[in-house]
Amino acid sequence: MVFPINKHWPLLAVLLLTATVAGGFLLAHQSLQKPVDFHQTGYTGSQSCRDCHEDRYQSWAKTYHRTMTQEATPETVLGDFSGKKYSYWGYTVRPVRKGDRYYFEYYDKSGQTLLNTLEISRTVGSRRYQQYLAQTPYTGGNYYRLEMLWHMGDQRWVHMNGVFLGSDNQPFDNHTALWNQNCIFCHNTGVQPGMSNYEQLVDNVKHGQPLDLRRNARYASHVAELGVACESCHAGGQAHVAAERLNPLRKYWQALTSSSDRSIINPVRLSKERSVEICGQCHGQRTPKTLDQARHWVEKGPTFRPGDPLGDHVNPVWQHSTIQGKPSDIFASRFWPDGTPRLTAYEYQGLLQSACYQQGELTCISCHSMHGGDPKGMLEEKQRGNQACVQCHADLVNTVSEHSGHEAGSEGALCYNCHMPERVYGIMTYHRDHHISNPQPAQEFALGKPNACINCHQDKTDDWVLEKTRTLWPDAAASPSDYRATGRLPSVVKLHSGDPVERGLAAWNMSRHEGTLPFTRRHFLVPHLLLALQDNYPAIRRFAHQSLNRIAATLQTEDPDFARLHRILAPFDFIADANERQTVVDAALDWYGQVDKSHWPAPPEGSFLDENYRLNLNAINALRREAQSDSKRIDIGE
Repeated sequence: MVFPINKHWPLLAVLLLTATVAGGFLLAHQSLQKPVDFHQTGYTGSQSCRDCHEDRYQSWAKTYHRTMTQEATPETVLGDFSGKKYSYWGYTVRPVRKGDRYYFEYYDKSGQTLLNTLEISRTVGSRRYQQYLAQTPYTGGNYYRLEMLWHMGDQRWVHMNGVFLGSDNQPFDNHTALWNQNCIFCHNTGVQPGMSNYEQLVDNVKHGQPLDLRRNARYASHVAELGVACESCHAGGQAHVAAERLNPLRKYWQALTSSSDRSIINPVRLSKERSVEICGQCHGQRTPKTLDQARHWVEKGPTFRPGDPLGDHVNPVWQHSTIQGKPSDIFASRFWPDGTPRLTAYEYQGLLQSACYQQGELTCISCHSMHGGDPKGMLEEKQRGNQACVQCHADLVNTVSEHSGHEAGSEGALCYNCHMPERVYGIMTYHRDHHISNPQPAQEFALGKPNACINCHQDKTDDWVLEKTRTLWPDAAASPSDYRATGRLPSVVKLHSGDPVERGLAAWNMSRHEGTLPFTRRHFLVPHLLLALQDNYPAIRRFAHQSLNRIAATLQTEDPDFARLHRILAPFDFIADANERQTVVDAALDWYGQVDKSHWPAPPEGSFLDENYRLNLNAINALRREAQSDSKRIDIGE
């Protein structure tokens, strides 16, 4: 049969196609507006995101979030497993590779008797340092973070006792941690810890048995994806992927209309509160809201999902936070006396305290980007300078010399250095304070809190700082304070008398900010750093050795005496046996006693040195005794 050709058929076909597309777009619009319960939808993994978001996938793949947790393979293991032995805290560890597998062999202190062998299962970290996880034959699905990490910057193994701010008086396994009950939460996506014996542990406690989670808890953990992947920030994507596959027109309609898609979370489209809370789920230490939620955490995982109010699920940790409603001082050492954080992983708390957030629209993604810039810090180049502040403070940035009292282009004219100074301790380094604030030297001196001025001006006394403040920023100087200047160098005072966070910061700064204090004027720091090499906190010794070594290495180009000091310092190991360390320290002190100092620049006022570089040991010993007081003997882990 032959059908007659109807001249209207092409028009009908166009109308039919148009109706089909229109219907598809209508369904797409409805689909985009359909809400999703992210507590019910599952995770699909970053590979499913790649199908439609290749550019986003590739930019995320460059980040250290992606490689936060990985299976141990020749491609992922960064440490030196060549078989050399390391003896610390009474035991010897031999990291060794056998084929494509990696092990820690444990020996007695002599290094002769093999006690145990653990195979490395997973790695944690890939930027500054890498930690290693192993399982044991006796603890089921438990993963344990082992006692030594590989430090990428120093290119060496470091015992965990020297990583955190604890004294020499620690057991070998003080920082051996159960990955399933701690690290798993922030270093992975779609977390289900899977504790299997919660009831048994509770019953044991009721019958008077001590609670030792590290040894007695049992887990069968599952994660949707190792590392911090797409769904950590965008929520579980199962419903989103299904909707996209059902109606491919969704993405085109969204692009044409700039519609929001309720099947996935986009931090950019959230309120400032909900946006920062996505980062705050990890970058803000917190505890479960209730005891019931604590059980849910260890068995099924956190209840928070991106887009939720974080406070409905957790209690962010503050200086005076309680535990189950009871007062506790466990958190106090993690904050400065004014309540601002002084450890990393409290960036969320710092931001909440900032006027830029409270009175403005500043969020984490105002500066940081998961999909742009240098993976080290997640900052684009423009965000590393004063242009980051132009978003809200163009008038001040454009008159930075007048505003800061420092020459444009200098360290003192960089907004970050004054309003976000580096005084927050993170594993083996210091980071910027995320409580964005104005410098208040008098108040900070009174509180014992490091201030931005002294970070750079280490050769200046406290009264010099206060006078400069009165001259440059009269309003700041007018703030009430009962502090009375001492005429001493706060940098040196804190090195000897501060608590571990303060001592470490003082030592760390003594080889930084060369634009403000050239190395050719740092001779006065040498005897103080030599004394700091004898600190009873390993981390402080490391910072002191680093700074002293850099000063010697820089000055040796013009002064051969410092080349000798540089050689003397070379074998110093901040976590080695006390006798080994003291041998190096004694040699360095002998050098200091004998070296010709007649051509050294005059020591600055308040440096506890006379014109011949003789130390006022009575005054310094009094400061060092202060550092050993009970109030300053703190042990800060994670």
